Amino acid sequence: MIAGSIYKRGALIACVLLGGLAFAAVAFAAAPTGATMLGVDEDTAVALGPEVPADAKFAAAPRLGTEDHSKLLAPAAKKVAKTAAKRSVVKPVRKVRTAVKRAAVRKAVSKGAWKSARVSWYGPGFYGHGMAGGGVLTRTSMVCAHRSLPFGTKIRFSYKGRTVIAVVKDRGPYVSGRTFDLGPGTAKALNFSGVGTVKYKIVH
Repeated sequence: MIAGSIYKRGALIACVLLGGLAFAAVAFAAAPTGATMLGVDEDTAVALGPEVPADAKFAAAPRLGTEDHSKLLAPAAKKVAKTAAKRSVVKPVRKVRTAVKRAAVRKAVSKGAWKSARVSWYGPGFYGHGMAGGGVLTRTSMVCAHRSLPFGTKIRFSYKGRTVIAVVKDRGPYVSGRTFDLGPGTAKALNFSGVGTVKYKIVH
């Protein structure tokens, strides 16, 4: 009984081996001529295609350090040059626009006779502080602040029968609806306080 079982197992293993050999023979017969056979042995190898000559494998590969990068770098170089050219043009244009704008403001303000403007004054808390146009603010500073008029511009102010001349030395006011900020000396000479309407015109 044991002998019969061993015989059956041996017959089964033989059938499997014969089937594998038959399959390998069919695959080998179907492989293209000149194919490169890679594997454990010829019976179980896999056909991968025609063999490539050893001297032709690296023929198309460029040598290290001989690649031409000019085409890759050309767009970046053009972009850098364009940006530099744009910056060199923008700065002078901005300066010209600023100068023209200030001249236009000064011309518009100086046209006609007296004009009216809403103004305020400043001083307490700023004494001893530097002004945007140079100098230090004191209690007697005959100055005024304006957002865009050139520093040094002289303005004549009139308020309730009093008239004084003040110099633009600071920037402001930063409150909507107000044209000037009067310095402490200017406000005192006009007997002005708080927020109010005065008449003004540019002297020089």
